[in-house]
Amino acid sequence: MVCDNEIAASVRRLRRGFAVDEDALAVEVIAAVMDGSRNFLDQRHTVRYLRAGEVLYTRLAERRAWEKWDQAGRESMAERAQAEAERLLAEHEAMPLTEDQERELTEIMQEAERELI
Repeated sequence: MVCDNEIAASVRRLRRGFAVDEDALAVEVIAAVMDGSRNFLDQRHTVRYLRAGEVLYTRLAERRAWEKWDQAGRESMAERAQAEAERLLAEHEAMPLTEDQERELTEIMQEAERELI
C-alpha cells in the first residue's frame, strides 16, 4: 500500500500536466546558469517552480548518486516501503468514530448479515 500511494502520487502529478511555454522551458535561465554558477537553486525561476509543486519528491525513490547509495548498503524501494509501513503502524493514531459513524457502521453490518441469510 505504501508503494501504491507513491505510484498514485506520481500519476496524480502526471495527470495535472506540464506547461510547455517560454517561461516553463526557461531556455534563457538554463543558458545563464550553465555559463555561470551552474547552480539552479539560486534562481528565482527554480524556486518559483519548486514551490508550485512542479517537481514531485517521492519518499521511496533513490535520489543519491550510485556510489553513495552503494556505500549506504543499497536499500531497495521495497525495503524503504516496509520501513515506512512499520513507521506508520507504530506512530499513527486513528481518531475514534463518532456516534453517527458507529451507528451507520452498525446499520451496514446488519444489512450485510441480512443479505447473507
